[in-house]
Amino acid sequence: MQPDLEYSIPPMSSQDQYEAEKVLTGEEDRSLQIAEAADKHQGFFNSGIKDMEIPRGILFGKDSQITKQRRWELSSATWRLAALVGDSTLLIALLVSLTNASQLGLSVPGSVFGSWSTNFVWMCLVLALWSFAVNITQAQQLSCVASLLKSPLYALCSLVLMLIFCIVLLYLFIGNGIISYTKLLLFFLIVAALTLSIWRVSLAEIINLPRFRRQAVIVGINAAGKNLAKELLNAKHSGVNVLGYISESLDSQKQQDGLPVLGGRSALRSLVQDGVIDMIIMAIDYKANPELFQEALEGAQGGISIVPVTAVYESTSGKIPVEHIGDQWYMALPSEQFIKPFYGCWHKMMDLTFGLCGTLALGLVLPILAVLIKLDSPGPVFYSQERSGYRGRTFRILKFRSMCTDADHIEGGAWTTRSDTRVTRVGRFLRVTHMDELPQMLNILRGDMSLIGPRPERPEYVAELEKSNLFYCYRLSVKPGLTGWAQVKYDYGSGEQDELVKLQYDLYYIKHRSFLFDVLIILKTIVEVVLCHGV
Repeated sequence: MQPDLEYSIPPMSSQDQYEAEKVLTGEEDRSLQIAEAADKHQGFFNSGIKDMEIPRGILFGKDSQITKQRRWELSSATWRLAALVGDSTLLIALLVSLTNASQLGLSVPGSVFGSWSTNFVWMCLVLALWSFAVNITQAQQLSCVASLLKSPLYALCSLVLMLIFCIVLLYLFIGNGIISYTKLLLFFLIVAALTLSIWRVSLAEIINLPRFRRQAVIVGINAAGKNLAKELLNAKHSGVNVLGYISESLDSQKQQDGLPVLGGRSALRSLVQDGVIDMIIMAIDYKANPELFQEALEGAQGGISIVPVTAVYESTSGKIPVEHIGDQWYMALPSEQFIKPFYGCWHKMMDLTFGLCGTLALGLVLPILAVLIKLDSPGPVFYSQERSGYRGRTFRILKFRSMCTDADHIEGGAWTTRSDTRVTRVGRFLRVTHMDELPQMLNILRGDMSLIGPRPERPEYVAELEKSNLFYCYRLSVKPGLTGWAQVKYDYGSGEQDELVKLQYDLYYIKHRSFLFDVLIILKTIVEVVLCHGV
């Protein structure tokens, strides 16, 4: 598959890419990261033709395509401070109302702390432990605080981590006497989890209000810019308002996919000078249009962030834009291949725990489902198929049979679609509830699969899809999973185009996988199963 963008400069380093992502999440409000991308299908800008000046009255008048909106510009540091102050205030209020540090038998020598009260010392310790916990989980980062799902989840993980630290300190003071305070600590955990979740969701809603969003323009009307615009317009909480396009040519088009074309170089200059925008998203190469790129650089001198279109796409959509990375192939890969020991242990423990529990559940429902499958249609209870696994090793995947036996050979040679006529009545129920995947718990125990990862595909499918996209083989760098980021974010795939979208999600998971990311996927999977979002 040909990329839509080509890069004609040396690729950014991993540190440069990290700095670009910090601009998107608001970690550096005045950072400068420049996309060096060009659509190869667009003609080069004719340097002999100067951009016509657009009167400011036309650009910002009552009949203009955009208007100056009253916005409150708050830095990422301000939002992080608000989250920290809110979290700390809630925790202190709960500690004061639910417990008294003196009742825990904590005697603080006066020679050490002077006239300080024990309560004050204990509050300081709790706040210090909370600060340490949120730094570990990164729950105070703006990208997390602004998310309606990640913010309360990461805060809850920080709360549990803080309580573990507190229990260790209490044990040092009172030893086994801590057992008598189990109910109190559990009650504090429940109340704190509820109040923190409500506070974090409320704060995320406030951050995502239109008046607080960053105003941006997309420089370049090409495939990459249009795809990004669609993602930003469809995103529920993008954090960015796209005002329109800045054209690299002088054609007379006024609108592209619902967004206005604001003009060229002079339009960008007017937007910058009037303080209408605070982000410029570059979808063109600086060599293709040096004058327009120079205008963007002058805007950067005034504190406007310049970011590459691929970085914004990845941050907004949760996908790796394999169609548009061009020579920046490293954007699809993790910055380091080394798996941290903690995450490796967590992943293995997760597989063993869910594998054992799932196998137990399989044994309980197997007699009932086996009878129902046999009565509904003739054939075996289980369906086995060869799939490509970790590093290309093949294995036999197990599923409850959900199709009629006459269609088994078709299932191996055609994409399964929603409302597939080959699915039996019991099979429909199994697919909707995802119970047809339950036998794969045996694959997890055998080590063929993991709980979370890219879904395994047939070897012939993999070989065919690798021809259209070279990155497809990289899915095999991790174990395939029972569920994954693509499964909870995208609908059922029924063709190569759908597989390309799922590949973008899978690459994003491989690049960003972590303990909290896995927890997020597990929670989303539970929601999918409860709501019966199956096929």
